[in-house]
Amino acid sequence: MSSQPFIAITDLSHTYPGKRNTPEQPALVEVSLEVEAGAKVALLGPNGSGKSTLLKVLMTSLRPSRGRVCIDGLDMARQADQIRRQLGVVFQKPALDARMTVWENLVAAGQLYRIPRPQLRERLGGLLAHLGLTERQHTLVGALSGGLARRVELARALLPRPPLLILDEPTTGLDPVARREFWRQVEELRGETPMTVVLTTHLLEEAEGCDRVAILHQGRVLAYDRPAALQRQVGAEVLEVRGDDPEQLGRELGDFLGVRAQVVDQAVRLSLAGPTSLDALLTRFGARIKALSLAHPSLDDVFVQLTGERLKPAEATA
Repeated sequence: MSSQPFIAITDLSHTYPGKRNTPEQPALVEVSLEVEAGAKVALLGPNGSGKSTLLKVLMTSLRPSRGRVCIDGLDMARQADQIRRQLGVVFQKPALDARMTVWENLVAAGQLYRIPRPQLRERLGGLLAHLGLTERQHTLVGALSGGLARRVELARALLPRPPLLILDEPTTGLDPVARREFWRQVEELRGETPMTVVLTTHLLEEAEGCDRVAILHQGRVLAYDRPAALQRQVGAEVLEVRGDDPEQLGRELGDFLGVRAQVVDQAVRLSLAGPTSLDALLTRFGARIKALSLAHPSLDDVFVQLTGERLKPAEATA
C-alpha cells in the first residue's frame, strides 16, 4: 500500500478581493491537511470558517491564492482536468432539474460524464436499486420529498464511480430520519466501493461519525484528528454552571477545582481531568448556582476550548 496520502494540502491560503471600500477577506490561512485513501473526513466549523472555500478548491472551481493541493498524486495547479475526473460532488443547493424525471436527470448527467450508453444503463439500474429509487425513476424530481431528492443527488455524484466523493452540507433541510437514511446508504456504498469522502457539516453527530475531523475557524485549521482523540484533549468531563456574575463565579469555581474556567454565553465551563463528585461543589456554591450540567466532552466542547466560542445552536446540534 502506498504511503502517499490521497489528498495532500500544503500551506493553502486564499483571499477574496475587497469590494469598494472594504478590505480583502482572507478565507483560508496556511491550511495543511493530509487525507488517507478511503477515509471519511469532516470539515467542521461555523459559517465563515473557510470550509466552503476549501471545498471549492478541492472541486477545482476555485484557484487558491497560494499553496499546493495534490489529489491521488495529481497536482491541481497543472492537472486540474484530470482531477475533475476523480470527483463526484453533492452540492449544498440542488443540482437537479425539477421538471425532469429521476431517470432523465441521471441520463443527462451520465452523458456529461461521457459514459457509454450500455454502461450507463447498467450503472443506473444498480444505483437506483441500491438507493431505493427504482420505483421512483419515472417520477418528476420536483414531486419527490427532500430525502428522496438527496438520494438522486447522491446517485448522480456516484455515476462516474469516483474515488473521491465531496459532500457540501449534504443533509441540509432533511429531517433526522432522512438524514440517517442518507448516511446509511453512503456507508453501504463505501463498504462496496473504495472511496474517499470529504464533507462539510454544521452537525456534530455527522462529524463524530467520521474517521477524522478538521475544525476550522477564521480560515485556519485549529485541530485535525480522530473525533475521540479530539474529545480526549478536552478532558474526561465538562462541567457547565450558570449563575449570577459568571465571571466571578468562574474564577472561584476554577480555584476550587484547580482548573481553568471559561465563560461562554454567560455560562461557566470547566474541563475536568476525571470523574468528579458534585457534593462538595454544591455545598460550597449551591446557593449561587441556577443550573448545572456534567457531561462527556463533545466536538462542540473541543471548539469552545480552541476558540472560546460555541458553534451556533443551529449549527452545533442535529
